Amino acid sequence: MFAAACGDDDDGAAGPDGAAGEEEQDESTSTTEAPDEGEPVPGGRLVYAVEADVASPWTPQNVVCDISCHMIMRTVFDTLALYVEGPEGTPVVEPHLLESFEPNADFTEWTLTPRQGITFHDGTPFDAAAIKANLDAHTTSFLTGKALADVESIEVVGADAVVKMRRPWAHFPGYLTGQVGYMASPTWLAAVADGSAQPDQPVGTGPFVFQSYQPGGSFVATKNPDYWRASEGLPYLDEVEMRVVADTQARRTALLNGELDMTHTSSGDTIAQLRNDDIELTESTEYGEASYILLNNANPDSAIQDIRIRRAMAHALDLEVLIERRGGGVGEPANGPFGPGQLGELEDTGYPEFDQEAARQLVEEYKADEGIDGPVPISYTTTSDPYSLGTAELLKQFWDAVGFQTEIAQIEQSQFIVTALQGDFEAFGWRNHGGYNPDAQRYWWHSEAAVCGIRDTCPDGGEPGLALNFGRIRDEEIDAALDRIRETDDMDVVTEEGENISRRFGDQVLNLWTTETVWAWAKRPYVNGIDAWTSPAGSNVLEFNGFGGAHGMVNLWCTDGECG
Repeated sequence: MFAAACGDDDDGAAGPDGAAGEEEQDESTSTTEAPDEGEPVPGGRLVYAVEADVASPWTPQNVVCDISCHMIMRTVFDTLALYVEGPEGTPVVEPHLLESFEPNADFTEWTLTPRQGITFHDGTPFDAAAIKANLDAHTTSFLTGKALADVESIEVVGADAVVKMRRPWAHFPGYLTGQVGYMASPTWLAAVADGSAQPDQPVGTGPFVFQSYQPGGSFVATKNPDYWRASEGLPYLDEVEMRVVADTQARRTALLNGELDMTHTSSGDTIAQLRNDDIELTESTEYGEASYILLNNANPDSAIQDIRIRRAMAHALDLEVLIERRGGGVGEPANGPFGPGQLGELEDTGYPEFDQEAARQLVEEYKADEGIDGPVPISYTTTSDPYSLGTAELLKQFWDAVGFQTEIAQIEQSQFIVTALQGDFEAFGWRNHGGYNPDAQRYWWHSEAAVCGIRDTCPDGGEPGLALNFGRIRDEEIDAALDRIRETDDMDVVTEEGENISRRFGDQVLNLWTTETVWAWAKRPYVNGIDAWTSPAGSNVLEFNGFGGAHGMVNLWCTDGECG
């Protein structure tokens, strides 16, 4: 599922359960007490504040998609498939725009059968040709092409789209639940390509139709009267405005003042406050992202390339203090990439624990070998948000206390993912890796996606490019585990290899893990239906799976059909 990555509201100080001074919560998903919502009522204009705007073209093959992006994409686009709650609560993939998806015996071919009678907002039919046009565009995309590196060809065979693989791919349908699965009108895509249509005026099959977009301001869409699930009453709202409010406290204040109907946040400090506010709050950590410090593993001029420095940086972090001071006490320390419910989660990954003396010894050993006098310089990049700066200053205190000299750089939230794609950083406040199946993480970690970055020495005189493997990780053991996961449908093997990945991250300290991310959705009492999305087959959609703070908009409704 591409691409649910972005800089955190508070750069790693958010996690699940238990505000300071409050009773600890045990459930991975919790909701404040709310009255029975009753039957949905159509109507209303909902104003929803999101944390950022990537200001990208809205073509699925070219948009640099963060959490807020997925919120916007889900208004106008539907995905080919959905993650739903399966037997005993286990996540499974179900068709959405598709009627079915079927593999051959060795998973080298998948047959995608589209539902009949669905049209895009411009009247173009949704059919096998539309699926092929979208997936073909992904395979040639400079951005998303690596996510489909194992796709050899897409062919239209009768009413079906047949996807042929270069190798067995047992978990391919999982990718159809995210950015690769968003279906755009092929007529619009062709017009964007020849310059006769605007890339920021998206055309999909979704519940809402694009109306207007102001980069950095808002995205507005109106009810699709011809929606393919209209017979179920969907969507309920007449109009949605996705308003960009980067500052998490500003979102809270605007919600409490009645300027907003709903918002999301992963800031532990803000969540702790919202728990005491007169609003309704839903929280989730299930299959959630890790909050962490993303390390650039390919910059030859950085001390971070030495494992002793990475281990020292990890040992220096007092996660309990970080959570208490910067996360409002809302947090659990993380020790690896997989969080609650994810395959590969381990209680002990071997990741370094807080130990300042061990950190100092490692720094001194490195300095002696490198002939360095004085502190070891490192650079940490965060957003321009004042709260994020406060978190960065605390991290600087931790590191400088053991022998580092930490420089803090600030950039706009909208530039965060682009900077990571370019590899133009040493250490970065980050949040990523939600989902259930480790196969969904392949392009974040496999060396095949570790394109040379701005700060790298490119092999063979190549030019720097954009990499989904933001940290430029090139590790043979992680590659081998991801390869085995891709080719098997034996979930015991998938789990075992996921655990091997966790241990490798712990041993090599390829990132600095901070907390397991908790997401919260705060809303006015008249907003309903946040956890009521069902698939065409009637299954409960795992709305927050893999996308953290993103969820469906099709299922939201306001009491008496009036918002605000």
